[in-house]
Amino acid sequence: MQFLIVRKADHDSEAGVMPSRELLEAMGEYIDTLAAEGRLLAGEGLKPSSAGVRVTFGPGRKAITVDGPFAETKELVAGFSIIEAASMEDAVAWVKGWPAEDAHGQAEIDIRPIGCPGGLSGFGNPSEEESPKPRYMVMLKANERSETDWNPGPEQLGRMSEANRAGHEAGFLIAGHGLSSSRHAKRVTFGKGKPTVLDGPFAEIKEMVAGFWVLRVDGIDDVIAWAETFPFPDGDDARLEIRELWRMEDLIPA
Repeated sequence: MQFLIVRKADHDSEAGVMPSRELLEAMGEYIDTLAAEGRLLAGEGLKPSSAGVRVTFGPGRKAITVDGPFAETKELVAGFSIIEAASMEDAVAWVKGWPAEDAHGQAEIDIRPIGCPGGLSGFGNPSEEESPKPRYMVMLKANERSETDWNPGPEQLGRMSEANRAGHEAGFLIAGHGLSSSRHAKRVTFGKGKPTVLDGPFAEIKEMVAGFWVLRVDGIDDVIAWAETFPFPDGDDARLEIRELWRMEDLIPA
């Protein structure tokens, strides 16, 4: 099974504070075993919401954008990993070992099973690779309908599949995955480094993520233009958040 591990934002991540050498070393040691086993499929950090936008749609599917920063700091995404685990219990066990050097021992992590409720296949790899172009994560925000594990039906799923295929073959749409509702999720919070596990569903529906895509393009305007044409399951009612991913060279200066 694949799981999306979401590191929630905090004051430091929203302020753009760079990770310390101690944190980088601790995270490196933490993920080494999983990576050596081939079960770490991705690990990415997002730039602060001050560099992001939120998108809704007006007449003619014209994007209406609101620039960050956004106020709901604790519900924003600061980073994510995609891992392979035998079960949710195994994923939780791994997250319980999250380095205490992160977030001063107060990190908050959501664990979400990857998989579109309608059965649409995920694809791609969001990793940086050797490209000078920036990468952007497009998060489709959840709503009451998506939180019921709503299936939009074969016609809509077919349009989405074709759009995913076309973007992926064109080389700019490098990854995309659907998520089951938060009722299947777990949340791990840390107090003085000690984990507490909470069961979903969670109340913050408007800030939950129902699915995501990663694009490698020249700039955020290209992402917005793509969003104006993509057949999201909620159509013109879709709500999106677009955030740029950090490059490794930004996080680890020479």
